[in-house]
Amino acid sequence: MNQRKSTLRSGKVQADGQEKDIIMKVEQKVSNALTVLWSEIDPWQQDNHYIHSGYRPASNSFSRSFASLAYMHNETVNIYTHLLGAVAALICSIYLHSLIKPRYDRATAEDVIVFGCFFGGAVACLGMSATYHAISNHSPKVSKIGNQLDYVGIVCLIWGSFIPSIFYGFAREPGYIAVYWSMVS
Repeated sequence: MNQRKSTLRSGKVQADGQEKDIIMKVEQKVSNALTVLWSEIDPWQQDNHYIHSGYRPASNSFSRSFASLAYMHNETVNIYTHLLGAVAALICSIYLHSLIKPRYDRATAEDVIVFGCFFGGAVACLGMSATYHAISNHSPKVSKIGNQLDYVGIVCLIWGSFIPSIFYGFAREPGYIAVYWSMVS
């Protein structure tokens, strides 16, 4: 009987050890979680209380922030739609340039520059936005700089869209172009 009790005790000790190992593994997995809940992120990351989960914890590392491109989180759609849009705008600009340049003898260097402003603005806006959303979990300082770049990208798109509208809108009155640009610049 004593041997049976001893076996039961050693089994219990062994079970306790296994339970501790399991608990330690679970704790390790939780501490290395790819995404966390709203209540688990730092206050500087809390900008939308309607989204309750899928947040990336602060990484303090560009490589870890960019590694998040490999899994789903609440910024995935923002990153990929802007990144793919930037790549598409760049490809379209190159394709259109190669398609239009040989076809239209009357297309001037100014026409190319004006279209370049538009596509450059689109690539800058979408590229800076994708970058901001990818690095927004790095640290408060990097997130703030990235957010500012996101806004600069929006200004680039507005400017890049504005140039062609003025250039072609006042094409018959070139004097008005300079007057208008001097008034709004």
